[in-house]
Amino acid sequence: MTIRWGFYPTGACDFCGAHMLCPSLPECDMKHDDCICTVEISSDEADAGADVTLKVQVKPPRKGGLRGPRVSIRDHEGAELAQAELTKADSGAYASNDIVLSAPRIVGEHVYRAVVIAADKDGAMHEQASTDVRVVVKPHAAELTGWDVPSAIVAGARFKFMVGVKCSAGCCLGGRGLSIFDQKGSQVGAANLGRDVWPGTDALYVAEIEGEAPPAAGAYQWEVKTADWDLELPHAAGSLAVPLRVVSPPDCEITVEAFDREKQTPIKDARVVVHPYRAMTDENGVARVEVTKGQYDILVSASKYVPVSTTVEVTADMITRAELDLDPPWEPPDEDAV
Repeated sequence: MTIRWGFYPTGACDFCGAHMLCPSLPECDMKHDDCICTVEISSDEADAGADVTLKVQVKPPRKGGLRGPRVSIRDHEGAELAQAELTKADSGAYASNDIVLSAPRIVGEHVYRAVVIAADKDGAMHEQASTDVRVVVKPHAAELTGWDVPSAIVAGARFKFMVGVKCSAGCCLGGRGLSIFDQKGSQVGAANLGRDVWPGTDALYVAEIEGEAPPAAGAYQWEVKTADWDLELPHAAGSLAVPLRVVSPPDCEITVEAFDREKQTPIKDARVVVHPYRAMTDENGVARVEVTKGQYDILVSASKYVPVSTTVEVTADMITRAELDLDPPWEPPDEDAV
């Protein structure tokens, strides 16, 4: 998103009466004899210390151009942060190349001031116009993600899952701590992120979390949190909700056999869902799922096959067979029929 700021150096627009920022800038700037400065900013919000890009455009007075113009970017105290030449375009306006600044390291609203400087007929440099540009600096956000959470966990059993954390600005998070809280808000564990970036990513740091499931069956929600810190750059706290499905100890086993209906050959790596339990078939097309007694819907699916489902009543160990048909080849629609 690009934000555009404009300013009339006289303090108010003689044509429309607006003070400093003229909302009718595209329509009324042709009616002024003053030099008009506008600034585009890459975003009006930025992470602390992150790059912010400014591009300055200047419309000279109708009665003349600008000699040797340049723009000075200054902070709220007037200290110069950057300077760039202004080049004249075919339209008669002047523009700078992209001016890249580092956002302040302090959270809050900050003001940059773009000051247009040009020479008079004697070669003396004078300020011709200026405008303020505001940017809101935010703490870096912690982006958490989780995976490998078991679909069903036996009550009271130990279990593991993975959590990854990435800084919105790509900072190094190696060794940062994580805290794990149960459904009551009590801390039940802690872990540290690994020192190395997770393979295949540019800034994801990962920790393996281990916990003990609640003693009673049911649906629970745990939370993994990172604390805020401000050692070099401000970072906000982050959190991740982790839903847990806790089940009673299993007393039966369902053996699911997945086969190609036409070839009568086993299907490897077919997905078997016996909610809330999940499994994958082996090279023999077989998956075994331990469950408690009861009624279940079994869904079996595989790549390039049409999924099949069945309902079973489990009272003891049992075997069920799923025969899958290949997906029919895709055919383009009949244009004449359409």
